[in-house]
Amino acid sequence: MKKVLLTTTALVMTAGVAAAEVSFSGTAQVSMSDTQGAGSEVNTHTDLNIAISGAADNGMTFSTSIGYDAGRQVDVGDMELDDLESGMSAAEPSVGIAYNGFSVTVDGAGVDDLYNDDVTSGDVAVSGSMGGLNIGLTTALTSGDSNSSLSLGYAMGDLSVSYASTNNSDALAGADASLMSVSYVMGDTTLTASSDDDGVTADPVTKIGFSTKMNALTIGFSVASTGASGSDIGDDWNASVAYSAGAMSASVATDEDSVTEIQASYDLGGGANVFFANRAGTDGAGANKDFSAVGINFAF
Repeated sequence: MKKVLLTTTALVMTAGVAAAEVSFSGTAQVSMSDTQGAGSEVNTHTDLNIAISGAADNGMTFSTSIGYDAGRQVDVGDMELDDLESGMSAAEPSVGIAYNGFSVTVDGAGVDDLYNDDVTSGDVAVSGSMGGLNIGLTTALTSGDSNSSLSLGYAMGDLSVSYASTNNSDALAGADASLMSVSYVMGDTTLTASSDDDGVTADPVTKIGFSTKMNALTIGFSVASTGASGSDIGDDWNASVAYSAGAMSASVATDEDSVTEIQASYDLGGGANVFFANRAGTDGAGANKDFSAVGINFAF
């Protein structure tokens, strides 16, 4: 991705503050997709971002950003079309301050929850590290807002342990939730285990899995409980095979419902890549999950 950096005296804030750096970046996408029940359609999407950063003489850094988003795009990770958007970012911009290994982010529209980043918790986030311990905290200063979340992570050689909790895992219900996970690396193989109490399902979701790399191939498999009362590990499972070599990458994944996902992309260089995505099958609730898309992404 190319970035144009401009240093300008027009953005000098005080005599004791260095001139700000302004970077411009963005993405564009052209795609054709076919969604079960909606049929085929052509979509275009553009996302432009302006990031502004600076530094004080004492080493403190600060940053903020604004953006423009228009159109509709294929979300390959979720195998869906993102909602139609248009115009400048409606949310209040976040402002970040960093000093001596710690950072503070303030956002009047809410900061990402550390357990579930699909929702927001409070309006201030603090993060940093002490030795091998990584710490994150979000909290509210706004009157009437009690949302907060916490994350802790510690690495000891090949072993990593993490914990996250929140009182706002579901933005509507505001449920308490916690997630404990552990991973262990053995050469090209990684073992993982987690217990996720989302505050909504009857029981915590317990999951164990592994991934291993063999040259250009990566194989992954996991088994888990569903969170329903009495569910056992293995009621939910996922298997995948991924290939990556040079400009080409591709993957195939399936699960206990035999819903199969195929993804492929080819890097054209210069920030452009073509992609293909397909999902086929019916989930356990009987919903048809068919989706397919092909398109090209540009980054600058």
